[in-house]
Amino acid sequence: MEAFKYNHTLQGRNIRLLKVIPGAESTVLRIELMERSLDDAQFEALSYVWGDQKEKMLAICNSKQLEIGANLYAALLQKRRRRCTVPIWADQICIDQNNTDEKTRQVRLMRTIYATADRVVIWLGEQQSEDEDAYSLAKHLYRKFDGRSYDINAGKYDFHDFDCRSVGVPEPLFNWRWTAFFNIISNPWFGRVWVVQELLVAKKSVMWRGRLDLDTDVILWLAMQVGRHRNLYCNFNNTMGSPEFSALTARDIASGYYAFKDHGPRPIYGVLSRYLGMEATDSRDRFFALAGVSLGLDPAFVDYKKTFREVACLVGKMTLLGFPTYRVTGNGTELLILNDNPSNHRFLIDWLAFHANPKNIELGLPSWVPDLLSPHKPGLLMTGFYNSLYLQTERPLPNPRVRFSDQPVDITGVGPTQWQIRVPNVSRTYPFPLTP
Repeated sequence: MEAFKYNHTLQGRNIRLLKVIPGAESTVLRIELMERSLDDAQFEALSYVWGDQKEKMLAICNSKQLEIGANLYAALLQKRRRRCTVPIWADQICIDQNNTDEKTRQVRLMRTIYATADRVVIWLGEQQSEDEDAYSLAKHLYRKFDGRSYDINAGKYDFHDFDCRSVGVPEPLFNWRWTAFFNIISNPWFGRVWVVQELLVAKKSVMWRGRLDLDTDVILWLAMQVGRHRNLYCNFNNTMGSPEFSALTARDIASGYYAFKDHGPRPIYGVLSRYLGMEATDSRDRFFALAGVSLGLDPAFVDYKKTFREVACLVGKMTLLGFPTYRVTGNGTELLILNDNPSNHRFLIDWLAFHANPKNIELGLPSWVPDLLSPHKPGLLMTGFYNSLYLQTERPLPNPRVRFSDQPVDITGVGPTQWQIRVPNVSRTYPFPLTP
């Protein structure tokens, strides 16, 4: 059978959608790929992890052979088992991944795709034997604590024990229901950066764990509690064998979900610092995946013709300036714009030091680019916590400040000034645009 090939590049706001063809459990997965306008399509969107792409499964797409990742294959098989006929959008198939121009345009549309979808289906893998009991535990606690009215800022820096006894649930130590829940929030979905945007902009979402439907709010609420309470957090680490990113990864997904609902998007450096350590197959996607839930970014920010170094340096400039708007003029000039008093654009020097990049040589980045990617070690986390809470109130700290230079620049539509950044105790002044 002939191999499937994309016959043309998607233009404008057109997208591809796939429909799973009904079939017996033992038969190969068959799908139909169709092109539709995003403005009038009815569809769902899939939020999932690509997984190891060495594990490929053979599907039949438009009567031709198509290899797809094993995890996506499993999610689509589950859709077939459920007899769901609604078309669905899944990036691995619906975007020609080998077409740089199409990939750039479609990734720029991804926020709109997930926001437009009737429902976002979050795939958490196949159901395990004790998942229903874990979900019953989560629902019980969610009701007891009135999770619908949860205030993310309440007890933000309290790391006390979760009072299991008062609400009639077992202590977490070696308890099989808690262990089953820990397994659910250890799914790789909680560690991938792309899922952040897919979750935050969805008007409706559901988590699929095999045939089991999980309420997104219930799972994220309890994930938040695991990351905020000492006994739950420690037992998660002990039970799961002290995984590299611990319960903090699922907690970060949950806290970002609540913060976005309360306050909306933030500058990209603030969004990045919330999701340290999240993974992406393409290193540029660590930035591009969060563009749609960040403030002030022109769609042209997403550009797969740029190198990782170029993108990281651009975000580094934004971080040093503070609250800039990024846009591209008609002639391709990239601009970082400060919309109010430039003297207000500053960061505490200890915040910048906290995000100093220990891997800049390994990553091929200049030393001035703050590290908004790597997970911090527990000791460093506590140092940042201590500095943020206490040092700011005990002693004055030097602040980086933005200033004007006297060198004029002639750019249509922009004032005749060039921004510069001066960091205290650093003799060099960096003109903008900085050369990566």
